[in-house]
Amino acid sequence: MKVLVNTLIICTLFLSACSKEIVEANNMTISSLRKSDLLGQWKLKGYADGNVPAFDVTLEIKDEEGKYTFNGRSSVNFYFISPEIDENKKTISIQVIGSTKIAGTLEANQFEATFYERLRSIQHYDFKDKNTLVFYLASPSNEAIYFERK
Repeated sequence: MKVLVNTLIICTLFLSACSKEIVEANNMTISSLRKSDLLGQWKLKGYADGNVPAFDVTLEIKDEEGKYTFNGRSSVNFYFISPEIDENKKTISIQVIGSTKIAGTLEANQFEATFYERLRSIQHYDFKDKNTLVFYLASPSNEAIYFERK
């Protein structure tokens, strides 16, 4: 009996030491709890007009402390972007593209300039399938950039 009383007293002491913590999650949704489908490494596959790039272009999308970042290699330089993304509306806004300043051939530099212009023109995105990311552009109209998951 003495052991039972001592056990009850010890359990009572432990339980009274516990406290309740309330975590508010007003803005949290199920989709925000899962890993975004955007994240990962991508390779430029081509454009909606059927144009296939002559250069290996990569894109890596990361979530860094709640903000998305784009990093990759174009035809000549490495680039980096801090886009504004609304995953509910699937919209993207790119204001500035930073890049290294490596010299390249005329053809590679022209490709890169056009590629950067198209990135700045992205309005929204979607997935053709789980391994194909499509960025839809404002200009040129009806243009899209296709990336394939690496």
